Amino acid sequence: MRGVNLDLAQAVRALRRTPTVTVAAVLCLALGIGAATAIFSAVNTALLKPLPFRDAAQLVTVYRTTPHFDTGPFSAPNFTDLARETRQLAGMTAVQGTSLLLTLPEEGVRISGQKVTANLFELLGVRAKLGRLLQPSDGERGQNPVVVLSAEFWAERFGSDTSLVGQSITLDGTAHQVVGVLPDGFVLPLGGGLARSNAWLPLIFSDGQMQQRGSNYLRVLGRLAPGATLATADAELKGLLAPIIEANANMRGENIRVVPMREESVRHVKGPLTQLLGAVGFVLLIAASNVGSLLLARGVRRRRELAVRAALGARRWAVMRLVLAESFTLTFAGVALGLLLSWAGIRAIGRLAATYMPHVRGFGIDARVVGFAIGVAVLVAVVCGIVPAWRAAATDPQEALRGGTGGGAGRGHHRLLHGLVLVEVALSLVLLVGAGLVMRGFMDLINRDSGFETEHILTLQAQVAGDKYSASDPVRGFLEPALAAVRALPGVEAAGAIQLLPYEGWGWNFTVRYEGREDLDESQRPLMEIRYATPSFFEVTQQRLLAGRMIREDEDGFEGRAVSVVANEATVRRDFPGLRADEVVGKRIRRGSDRFWTIVGIVSDIRNFGPSDEPRPEVYVSYRLGGPDFSEFPIMVRTSGDPAAIQRQVAEALRGVDRGVAIARMVPMREVISGSVGQPRFYLTLLGVFALTALVLAMAGLFGVTSYAVEQRTREIGIRNALGASPKSTVWLVFRDVALMVGGGVVVGLVAAFWLTRLLENQLYGVSPGDLSTRATMVLALVVAAVAATVIPAWRAVRVDPLIAIRTE
Repeated sequence: MRGVNLDLAQAVRALRRTPTVTVAAVLCLALGIGAATAIFSAVNTALLKPLPFRDAAQLVTVYRTTPHFDTGPFSAPNFTDLARETRQLAGMTAVQGTSLLLTLPEEGVRISGQKVTANLFELLGVRAKLGRLLQPSDGERGQNPVVVLSAEFWAERFGSDTSLVGQSITLDGTAHQVVGVLPDGFVLPLGGGLARSNAWLPLIFSDGQMQQRGSNYLRVLGRLAPGATLATADAELKGLLAPIIEANANMRGENIRVVPMREESVRHVKGPLTQLLGAVGFVLLIAASNVGSLLLARGVRRRRELAVRAALGARRWAVMRLVLAESFTLTFAGVALGLLLSWAGIRAIGRLAATYMPHVRGFGIDARVVGFAIGVAVLVAVVCGIVPAWRAAATDPQEALRGGTGGGAGRGHHRLLHGLVLVEVALSLVLLVGAGLVMRGFMDLINRDSGFETEHILTLQAQVAGDKYSASDPVRGFLEPALAAVRALPGVEAAGAIQLLPYEGWGWNFTVRYEGREDLDESQRPLMEIRYATPSFFEVTQQRLLAGRMIREDEDGFEGRAVSVVANEATVRRDFPGLRADEVVGKRIRRGSDRFWTIVGIVSDIRNFGPSDEPRPEVYVSYRLGGPDFSEFPIMVRTSGDPAAIQRQVAEALRGVDRGVAIARMVPMREVISGSVGQPRFYLTLLGVFALTALVLAMAGLFGVTSYAVEQRTREIGIRNALGASPKSTVWLVFRDVALMVGGGVVVGLVAAFWLTRLLENQLYGVSPGDLSTRATMVLALVVAAVAATVIPAWRAVRVDPLIAIRTE
């Protein structure tokens, strides 16, 4: 131990004598270790930490699969039958997302909610922070309505008032008793994401819901029974579903899939986070190469000192140990600074993640993260120090002492230095190409034609208490008068509503049957998206009418009237290849046993599913057909000026129709579009930062090695200058070595990038991993950076004074 302490003390003294090298090495390592630690912290939170539930490894997610998708929800009767019959699962629970109108004395507030079967919290093993959670009796018909609040909502809206438990709050016009508060930070892994909701209510199925096997809206979770496995549970549920499918022809082609809840909870973020961890690993390797280069160069200057030690009897291991001690000292200084940088990085990433990546919210530095940083430090210290230590220990004392003050440097040292820089350049190019491809894909993504002019549209969510309009449904009682009031405002050109705003993904979808093709098996029937909309919606989007006409207000299917729908271009392309739009007008479709709907018009596509997906077949149906089932209305308002300027007037117009209306998410359409690319933006931002860091580190490595080379060749350069060498030839002497290093790195980097960038395909959004223009641009950027890093050493070489250079030796 005393020897180790002595080595470390000598290492500190030696490093203090070369502050420039020491500071440069520590900064390089701090950047690499800080970035790696920050990303590992996010990976630790999202991918490595176990779910905070009892025996979380036994929890599973159950999906209904069809020929069209493999992550489908269940209907109420199918879920109930499976939950009753299963023995391989100790319990099954169903969840239905919803939004709720919280009526307060001063206003109505739209809040997020989850309706869950009352055994959910017992199945998860979750305990209340205050009061109690839902229990089986809460799910029985006739019970007084109850609600459990999230800890965050309870604190924000009710000031953490403990007396709230036992009192009632009004949700959707009905008094609900608050029976408890969930623990802090409770989230439910659901459908590949995390459900964070304000209120949790018991899910009670109506008689009508229990008759609708084709109405699938329930997300299902379960817990494996003692002795059961994933495979046995999957096989049993498939067997239980088989007779249900046999008895219901419209379910043919459906099946079941059981997956671990932990695996499913990170489905959407596992790939991007793993790729970011790989990218930051490249940064760390570049930083390690930089430090290795600096230590090698420093070792050359110390050859005489080390030779004297060897001549005085120092063993080879003692010399290696001294150099390794310096490497460890540098590395752990880098860790200390890197942890500070990672703390700042975690805060910055946390701000991005709060909006775009809820899986990594609340992450920070814990024991595992510190352990990771220390483990990385040890690895880096060994990697950085082992070659310089071996080279130093292999020094021949007689040769070193003959070499003058510096001891000279052999070709082996130069080859090692050039090899390390070549590796840095190659790694940097791989990162640059990856970031460039992702950026190119992202730019293409956000610039894709939305199908409608989005700049002058205001969007909002309006919600009313549905039971308030029981005599006249909310569409006629609230929505239509509200839209009329908004249209009357100065600066408003049109106002309409659609069941789900464009760019917000899936709404309701069904397999449909076309007249004349009704003999098709369910698995062969096309999937169609159904969008309930007001006729004025098309005035807001200004979609082109390609054939036929738009829907009218009175086409609601009531009183025996026919139901007319408008289809989009994607429907014509998929279901009627070879026909013109006008030839599709008049075709009739139906879902299940419903009566036929007649296609009366064809409109141009808009990207209802977001910029990353191509428009899918869909039909627009009159909002009135939804009737009393709707109480929440996404509204779009086209304005003649800035849509943000009329927000207050629009809110006042809506409250003039219903004082209790809750208005939420009132933002311009451009913000909706921006939010739809939030995760790609998060990924691109971090990847771009890492690529830029890699480029800076590569420049630092080139600068350091080139400066060292100029210093080592000072005598040669001085003699050349004395003999009349032109500045141009001296500059070329310096740039030649850089060109060889960068050229070799570019070749190796392009080969590596060819293979590694294929791992990014799911992040490229239509850009080919082999895109030549992006590669050429990144190579050019790297070459420019290399030239910039070489300018100062070349300038120094030109200014070498021959007399001083000769006297130096």
